[in-house]
Amino acid sequence: MRRVVVLLAMLLPLAFLPATHAGAYEPEGGATFNTPIPWGTAGERVHIVAKVEAAIRKIRPTKRDPHPQLIIAAYLFDRKKSADAIIGACRRGVAVRVIIDRAVVSKPLRRIVTTLNADNVRDSDHNGVADNDPRAGRCNRALPAENGGLRTKADRHGIPLMRGTEMRQSIHEPLGREVTWGRDGSYVLQCSGSCRGGEEANMHAKIYAFSSLGTANNVVMFASTNLNSGGINSGWNDLISMKNRPKTFQFVDKMHRLMTAQKHAGRQLVELKDGPYTTRFFPMVGVGKKRDPLMVDLRKVKCSSDFGPTQIYIQQFWWNGHRGNYIWDRIHTLARNGCKVHVIFGAADSGLLRRMRAARSGNFEIWDSRWDSSDIDGCVNTRTHMKNIAIKGTYGRDRKYAGVWTGTANWATGSLTRGDEVTLNVKSLPLFKQYAARWQTVRAHSTYNWTHDIPDPPIDCTDD
Repeated sequence: MRRVVVLLAMLLPLAFLPATHAGAYEPEGGATFNTPIPWGTAGERVHIVAKVEAAIRKIRPTKRDPHPQLIIAAYLFDRKKSADAIIGACRRGVAVRVIIDRAVVSKPLRRIVTTLNADNVRDSDHNGVADNDPRAGRCNRALPAENGGLRTKADRHGIPLMRGTEMRQSIHEPLGREVTWGRDGSYVLQCSGSCRGGEEANMHAKIYAFSSLGTANNVVMFASTNLNSGGINSGWNDLISMKNRPKTFQFVDKMHRLMTAQKHAGRQLVELKDGPYTTRFFPMVGVGKKRDPLMVDLRKVKCSSDFGPTQIYIQQFWWNGHRGNYIWDRIHTLARNGCKVHVIFGAADSGLLRRMRAARSGNFEIWDSRWDSSDIDGCVNTRTHMKNIAIKGTYGRDRKYAGVWTGTANWATGSLTRGDEVTLNVKSLPLFKQYAARWQTVRAHSTYNWTHDIPDPPIDCTDD
């Protein structure tokens, strides 16, 4: 009896622990950062992209979500491991909806197009006449050889990669047509330009959203990085993960479908407020300085707060043109008014660089993150690719505000009025502290302090 009591005493605490099984996975919320070449280890460089890929590998049908959805939008895509994860999700029964910018032609893209879009392309017989059989079954599961002459299930390679004409047929949907994309609900799309904006613009959003993921539901990740080698090796990047946010997931789902249908944007701000999170989709057609949402936010910032002088930490990849200059004007005014402004940039046009160099204020520091790690070709190999502001001070009537404004939008006119972009404002003191600390890390690896006279930096040879 005594042994039984002792055994029960040992086992009872275990009964109150959560069960451990494959479905117990849940992604970590909050912010994730990477450290690029030449400073980061292999794990540090891939930190953000590996987190996204791990999540993609975990999404699967469950009793509570028998038909899960994975929603992706990215400007660049060239990573084999990302393609493998996406293909695996589709084969597990996940509806995988992917939008990639029109300029991407990488082999990993061809693989996911072949897999996700094969049921949208009709095969041809030996005379070149279209028949009624799709080129493959669901997610590149090979059909019997008699159905269109495809490879058999025994062939582990499945069907061959689509030819160029087949890819073009499967990834472009004429404007205004209802999108069907086959029975599996999975597809890859490349819009003719910006999906909701101009023909000359880009699909520049970076979205990774999951209807369910392990023990979490409605997981949405917004990042500055793409699933590509440049985002891993050449840029300082960030990602914010939100969990159990059904309103935000449904909003992202709706906007992604509008992007897929290429429903052009109007002049109104497209915005959702969900607790501490404010998500915005762009473009806003024809909108200028007065209604620019970033300028509306910056006008609410005051430099006296219950914390003392308002602290503003900025990392912005690309400043240029009319919009870049009026944003600079506001930031410079805040510094002159007593805010403590800390700036790191990744690239800027020559006129704005001259204005930065001329700035003089005890409340201002400006750092250039561009770094030529090769010291051979004269080109920048690494720079900040983030697009964020971390603020602690007065915002509107809140004299104890702390938060982060981040996303994919550069401080350029096209990012407001022409291209597909997404931004996220989060009210959170812990998040502010993370981003302020990250600013210090990037500053420690930055090249020049632009509050002093310096030589011209090397040429920027990296992509966004």
